[in-house]
Amino acid sequence: MPASGRQIVTALLESQRDLVTPAQAKAAGAHSTTLPRLTKDGVLETVEPGVYGTPGVPYTWERRVLAATFRAGHLARASHLGALRLLEVETYEGVPPEITIPSKRTFHQDGVIVHQSRDLRYVPPVLIGGIPCTPPRRLAVDLGAVLGETAYTTAMRALRRDHGVTWKQMAAILELHSKRGRAGCGALRRHLERYAGLEGVPDSTLEQLFLDDLLDAGFPVPVCQYEVPGPLGVVYRIDFAYPCILLAVEVDGPHHRLDPVRARDRRRDAYLRSLGWEVLRFDEEAVSYSPMGALWEVRCALEARGGWG
Repeated sequence: MPASGRQIVTALLESQRDLVTPAQAKAAGAHSTTLPRLTKDGVLETVEPGVYGTPGVPYTWERRVLAATFRAGHLARASHLGALRLLEVETYEGVPPEITIPSKRTFHQDGVIVHQSRDLRYVPPVLIGGIPCTPPRRLAVDLGAVLGETAYTTAMRALRRDHGVTWKQMAAILELHSKRGRAGCGALRRHLERYAGLEGVPDSTLEQLFLDDLLDAGFPVPVCQYEVPGPLGVVYRIDFAYPCILLAVEVDGPHHRLDPVRARDRRRDAYLRSLGWEVLRFDEEAVSYSPMGALWEVRCALEARGGWG
C-alpha cells in the first residue's frame, strides 16, 4: 500500500531534525496540499518561511542552521565558525548560525551569517547530524578569511587532530582555490609554510605555544605526541619527542599539579628512562613566562645527545 502524505512527511521529519519543506514533501510523493492541511490540523507549524516543523519542538541552534540551508537552496551548507561548532571544536560553541551559498544567489534569515562562494560545486558538503556542512579540509581556506593567526592555528590543530585533515589535503585545497584569489588562501599558505610536514599534532594551546618557541628559535623539528608502547598494553604519548636520540620534552598544564597525576608522571618517566630516554619537564609558568630557560635546557640536552647541528 502506498504511503499516505502524512506518513511521508513523518518520515522526512524524523530524518531531518523535525523539519520539512514543500519541495521535499512533493519529491517524496506527497501531494502539494499535504503540508498546508497538516498545518491547519495542528500537526505542523511554520518554522521559517517555506519550512515546517512539529509544534513544540525547541528551535535549537542546529535546527536554525538546517532551516537556513533548506531555505537557501541547492549547495547551501553550514560553514566557517558555524561549521566548527558542528564539528564540536569547543572554542566555537557560542557562535551564531553561519552558512555559505552560491554566488549571485541572495538569501537572508534573521540571526544567520551568510557568505557567498563561486566554487561550492568543487567541494560537496558532508552531513553532520543531518546538516550539510563544509568539509573540514575546505575550512582550511574559509577560516583563514575570518580568524586571526592565533585562532586560525588553534582551529587547524583541532581539524588535524580530531578530523583527520592532512597536509596533503591542505596543499591541494590551497592549489585549487588560490588560482581564484579566494580570501583565506594567504593564511593557509603561511600555515603550510610554517608547519607542513610536522609529524603529529600538539594536544593543547600550551604545547602549541612551546612548539612555536622551538620553531622560532631554529630548533630541530620534534615529533608531536609521539607514542611509546608501555607495559600491559599502555601507550605513553610524549608531547615533543626526538626519537632518534631518545629525548622527550613534556610541557605540563595545571592538572599535572594534582597528586595522582604527579604520581602517574613519575611512573611514566621512570619507565621511559629505563628504555634510555631523557625526560625534560616544564610547567605552565616556565613555558608561558620564561621560555628562554626551557629552550636552553632543551638545547643542552640536544647537544649532549648529538641532536643539534
